[in-house]
Amino acid sequence: MRKLIYLSFCVLMLQVLFVGCRRHDANASKAAERYYGYLAKGDVDKYMRGMADYDSLPEEYREQLHNLFQQYIDHEKEARKGILSAQALRDTLISDDQAHVFLLVTYGDSTQEQVSLPLVLTDKGWRMR
Repeated sequence: MRKLIYLSFCVLMLQVLFVGCRRHDANASKAAERYYGYLAKGDVDKYMRGMADYDSLPEEYREQLHNLFQQYIDHEKEARKGILSAQALRDTLISDDQAHVFLLVTYGDSTQEQVSLPLVLTDKGWRMR
């Protein structure tokens, strides 16, 4: 009987550990979907604020990145009728503070593309690396 109690306790602890890790991954997935949602809406500023090193970027470089992302959005609108949605397919927790989220991006012309987005956990939550 005592062995059964110990075994049940070990199984319970493994389940708690598994659920905790999945919740950690799910937050990374939600963050990745949110960032790509900003691109879909054309909100480059919010997308860029999701970058891990955004606050430390020099203003000139920040402006160049803004222009680059805006060009990307414009190109996708012209080539594929824009980004409609991004759905997290799976995520991989590399360490406690690093993850890769695989997104299925759907475009306006019905094409889809799988994208890998590396994320890092900061004091502000999951941010793009």
